[in-house]
Amino acid sequence: MTQPILSLTDERTRQLQVLIDRSYTHYIDVNEVLDWNKGVDFSMNPKRPDHSWIYGTKYWDALTEPQRIQMMWKETAMNVSMFIWLEATLPDMFMGYLHDYRDKVPGPIHEYMMLFSKEEIVHILMFRRYLKMTGLEQFEAPGVLDFLKTLKTMHPIAGVLCTYLVESTAEEAAMLGSEGPGVDPLTRTMWKSHHFEEARHLAFGKWICEEFLQKASEETKFKLGYLARALMSTVVPQFTYSAEISKYLDFDIGISPDDAAEIDQVRRSANNQRINQLRYGPMLDWMKRVGLADADYDYFDPVQPLPSF
Repeated sequence: MTQPILSLTDERTRQLQVLIDRSYTHYIDVNEVLDWNKGVDFSMNPKRPDHSWIYGTKYWDALTEPQRIQMMWKETAMNVSMFIWLEATLPDMFMGYLHDYRDKVPGPIHEYMMLFSKEEIVHILMFRRYLKMTGLEQFEAPGVLDFLKTLKTMHPIAGVLCTYLVESTAEEAAMLGSEGPGVDPLTRTMWKSHHFEEARHLAFGKWICEEFLQKASEETKFKLGYLARALMSTVVPQFTYSAEISKYLDFDIGISPDDAAEIDQVRRSANNQRINQLRYGPMLDWMKRVGLADADYDYFDPVQPLPSF
C-alpha cells in the first residue's frame, strides 16, 4: 500500500477490529428494534423537562403543562430530523473517499467505513419510520448541510473530523435528554438503541482524528481547527434552540423567529449553559487538548466564514 491517507496504530487497529466484529453481531433491525404497534404516549414527556430549550426562562413559566409537553415533542422532532439530514450525507461522503483513495485506506478502516455507512442508512430508516408513526413533522434541512456536502471534495480527515463533531453534538443532546423517569418508553428505547451503534462511530472518529493530529503540521492543524470551530459555533447553538420550532407549535411561544437577540439570550440562559456544559463540555475540552481550539474558545463565539481547502 502507498502511504495511507488515514491510519491507526496497531493497538487502535486491534480495537477497531472489535468494533467491526460488534457491527456484524449487534446491529439495528428496524422491524424489531421498537414496538411500532404500541406507538408513543403523547401524554408523557419525550425528554426530561429540564432539557427543554426554554426551561428556566419566562417562556417556559408562561406555558401550560400540555403546552410544555407539546414543546418537548417538537424539540424531539427537530433532533430526529437533524439526524436524518446529517446521516444522509455520510454514506455518500465515506463511499466517495473509499473510491477516490482505495489504495490509501488500510483494510480495517475501509471495512469499518463501509459498515459505518450501512448503519447510517439504517438509522435514517428508523428515524423516518418514527416520524411517520408519531405524525411529527420533519424540520427543514439545517443551513450547515450544504457545507457538509462539500466535505467529500476535501481531504478525508476533514470529513471524519466534522462527522465526529456533528454526530457527537446530536448524540449528546438526544441521550442526556432521554435519561430519567417519566420519559416515553418507545422514544427512550429508540435513542438508546441508536446509541449502541453511534458510540462505535464516535470511537472510530476520535481515534482517526487523534492519530492524524499527532502527526499533522501546524498549518494543517490551523486549517482543521478553523473548520472545527466554525462548524461547532453553528451546530451547538442550533441544538440549543432552533427558531424553526415556532412553525409547528399550536400556540405562540412568545419568541419571534426573526428576533436574533432574544434567541441568543435564550440560548445563553442559565439552564442552557448548565446542560450544554454537561453535553458539550467534554468535546470542547477535547478540541482544546488536541490543538483545534485556543483556551478561550467558546461554542457561542461569533461564527466566521467556513474556510476552503
